[in-house]
Amino acid sequence: MMGETLTSPWLIELTGAQLPKPLKVRLEKPLVLGRYVEGESSPPDVDLAPFGGAKHGVSRHHAEISAEHEQLLVKDLDTPNGTFVNGARLKPKEVHRLAHNDRLQLGRMKLDVQIVISPTYGSGVHKQPSLQIHDQTHPGAGQLVLILEDDTDVAKMLALVMERAGYVAKISSDVVGAIRLFNQKRPAVILLDLMLPDMSGLEFCRYVRRDVVKNTTPIIVVSAAKSAEKINEAMQAGADIFLDKPVSVQELRHVVSSLIAQQESGSSAIYTKQLVGTAPLKAVPAESRKDAAVLFVAGYAEAPITLTVTQPISFGRAMGTGNVPAKNHIDLTRYDAINYGVSRVHMYLHNKEGKFFVEDADSINGTYINGDSIKPHELVAVKNSTEIRLGQLRMYIYFLEDEEKMP
Repeated sequence: MMGETLTSPWLIELTGAQLPKPLKVRLEKPLVLGRYVEGESSPPDVDLAPFGGAKHGVSRHHAEISAEHEQLLVKDLDTPNGTFVNGARLKPKEVHRLAHNDRLQLGRMKLDVQIVISPTYGSGVHKQPSLQIHDQTHPGAGQLVLILEDDTDVAKMLALVMERAGYVAKISSDVVGAIRLFNQKRPAVILLDLMLPDMSGLEFCRYVRRDVVKNTTPIIVVSAAKSAEKINEAMQAGADIFLDKPVSVQELRHVVSSLIAQQESGSSAIYTKQLVGTAPLKAVPAESRKDAAVLFVAGYAEAPITLTVTQPISFGRAMGTGNVPAKNHIDLTRYDAINYGVSRVHMYLHNKEGKFFVEDADSINGTYINGDSIKPHELVAVKNSTEIRLGQLRMYIYFLEDEEKMP
């Protein structure tokens, strides 16, 4: 399709009863929605044929979505079954404004439209009360932006926005990967989502804020989970700014520029909420890091459990006068272990030749690895971000596998 490339791209999401999952559409030029027919010389940009387009009266070239003057527009391409916005039929070839949460109907196919990223339209910005945001936006000078986002389309779009603004972007889809990138090279700013496959993005936020050297790294949460409770939780975890989705590119560039400027001037430390605690793994002597592991207990924001595993370590409740030495036993009582069904000696964590293994100690309520029960006294290898469940108490383990990449 003809049309000039937009200065700032759009990312919109289409959902509907016929779509098995949300369909994300990147818009940098006018795009045609329609139904591809084999042999068609000019297929539509967004093909709805796999979702029952023919059955629901979608034409080959049905509607065109475009953007002009920072507005999202749609027009019907003179189709027999028509294009509708919120129930109103559009006149053929006449553009109509399309807004966030509008209902777009092509023939009989109903699609809900949500704006994920746009040049100027944003849902809201929340910040630490003490944080000052500069008025001007300055272009980047090659500073590193670390993006923690498991949605590939969103991550790529955020990276594109940052790169066009003059920054270098690196993407991680999980917390463990983000920790590795963070330790390889300190980013100038971090963009993170909350809902991730291994653990909450806020666990990474807490990890950064406990670091003994790099705890002032600016952190921006970019999330659709914008309840007052989630925003407050992010602020308590040490996030500088919470950007609601939809995300305004203009606002994103503004806050990134401001936070980086403050970081580089040394003034960010004045505003940073540093969490009390020792940096996991970083505080462990370099020669011992290959034996070190960190475990986050789900639902608890306090410092994670950091261990150097040179011999089996048991996990359970308070041992009292048992036979296991206190230094080799992790007491989980403070995590409400008894109500979660944790036995006094529930499991052992082993380290053999640089690999970590879990052993169930014949516990009453069982030990589970990523939801699967393991047999008593059988050593089961664990990977980074593995979920270990003792009864109903969930923990996540991670460790450094690439020792040569440690700074």
